Amino acid sequence: MSLFSVLNVGTRGLMASQLAMNVAGQNISNADVKGYSRKRLNLAPDYRYDSGYGQMGMGVEVINIERMRNGFIDNQIRLQNQEVGYFTEINQSLNAIENVFTEPGDTGIQTFIDQFFDSWQNLSNNPADISARTMVKTNAEILNDVFHNLAGELTDLRQTRNTEIETRVTKVNEIVKEVYNLNLEIGAVEIGNQNANDSRDRRDKILKDLSLLIDINTTENDLGQLTVTTNGNILVSPVNYQTLVTTSTSFQMPDGTSMTNVGIKFSESRKTYMPQGGEIKGLIEVRDSIVPEYQKMLDELALAIVRDVNSLHVTGYNLDGYSGSNFFNPDTTGASDISLAAAINSSVHNIAAASGGEIEPAIANTLTAGFHNFGDPPLQLYRDPVAVPVTPATNIMRGSAIVTTPSITLQEGVDYHIDYVSGTIQMLHNGYDAQNLTVNFQYRTGGFAGPGDNSNSIAIAALRADLTMSPDVVGNNTATYTEFYSSVIGFLGLSKNEANSSLETRTFLVDQYESQQDSIAGVSLDEEMADLIKYQHTYQAAARLISITNDMLDTLINM
Repeated sequence: MSLFSVLNVGTRGLMASQLAMNVAGQNISNADVKGYSRKRLNLAPDYRYDSGYGQMGMGVEVINIERMRNGFIDNQIRLQNQEVGYFTEINQSLNAIENVFTEPGDTGIQTFIDQFFDSWQNLSNNPADISARTMVKTNAEILNDVFHNLAGELTDLRQTRNTEIETRVTKVNEIVKEVYNLNLEIGAVEIGNQNANDSRDRRDKILKDLSLLIDINTTENDLGQLTVTTNGNILVSPVNYQTLVTTSTSFQMPDGTSMTNVGIKFSESRKTYMPQGGEIKGLIEVRDSIVPEYQKMLDELALAIVRDVNSLHVTGYNLDGYSGSNFFNPDTTGASDISLAAAINSSVHNIAAASGGEIEPAIANTLTAGFHNFGDPPLQLYRDPVAVPVTPATNIMRGSAIVTTPSITLQEGVDYHIDYVSGTIQMLHNGYDAQNLTVNFQYRTGGFAGPGDNSNSIAIAALRADLTMSPDVVGNNTATYTEFYSSVIGFLGLSKNEANSSLETRTFLVDQYESQQDSIAGVSLDEEMADLIKYQHTYQAAARLISITNDMLDTLINM
């Protein structure tokens, strides 16, 4: 090996040490940059000289600058990340639904249901009182408004999910285009046997963001370019990409209002896309399944109240003695359009607090007992004719304006008092048992129930305790309104806890995988500082080798 070869060895050592310090400096500079992967300079001895005594090295050779990252862990992070995105949307939406119902609390619908039935109970205390009737109507209108607001807020939740879906689709398309462009960059670099480290870092970072939105799978070719698929469809390939496009479909709700749903298709194949994970899947599920389920429960509660109250109210009688009117609009389809019947809106006189029943005649006057004297023949027993007028009515109502109903009570036995002076007396007594007496009633038609009747208002107030609903939404009638609504709130709380638990589990797994990845790809400042010192010394040593070789050359030349 000539002295010039020694100079070459020193020069290559000098360059390798300088490059190593550059790599360490790059690592230190990006230690806090999210998504940055630690770089490592790989060196190897250059065995290219056969000295005759054995191979001699020609110095150091730079193999490559390697990106320290585990691809398998990245795939696991993306797999769990799509579950994090899905459960994040489910959890946030359930929290929003809970805020809509505001239970427990003074502004929840249960409070207004209680107030509504309380007003019927108050009406039973004074059925003819206009203010009590007005309170029934007012509380019914308040309850209707609460139902309307709840239904409206749930509908708004569904509509805002559409907006969120469109926003997420736009973000997906931006990432897809960037992944395709990075594929081109990486292929152009690595075709020359170099590592496109920074481009790979950028691509891995945005793929993680993409996995939060939709489910993805990736495969890599020999040039480091990825093929990205979702639900079996190619989004990005080394040579092309396709985006997602949104479509709008309008449909009519049961209450007659229209609603628009946003759908998703692939831009090239035009196939309908249904993600299997990520935030977009969660948004679609909230819009199409979760919120409609609570809308159905709310509708069932509203319709049950309408059905039960109307079934009693239609058989009752108002202040004018008329029956057959509904309290709520019988055409109600759910919570969004519950309203009072036209008759109730027009006048509180039409509130039917009284109910029909069997005729209960009332005695208008009393029997008057008397004494009758009898003496010498002809002996005669005098009897009072009894005529008791009764004031009945056709279709008279139980519990009419006559608060108490008198009754006739006939006592057994007859008392005799006989005064005589002398002689004998023979008496024959034919007694009559009270049970053998007959009373004939004649009814007068044309009457009506008095306004003081309260039986229908009592019956409607008692509906709150009737088992008219199922606590599981479907099945037999086994619950009161309160129990049914409590089961809805309980189901909501359980669903929220399950979603939150699943979110915490998936987040924990992502954190664990990222911790493992950080142990590989993360920058340790202590290690980098140690490398700087090490390569500083190797640089100085290489420079010293060059200096000594130069002195040797000077000596040789000056000989």
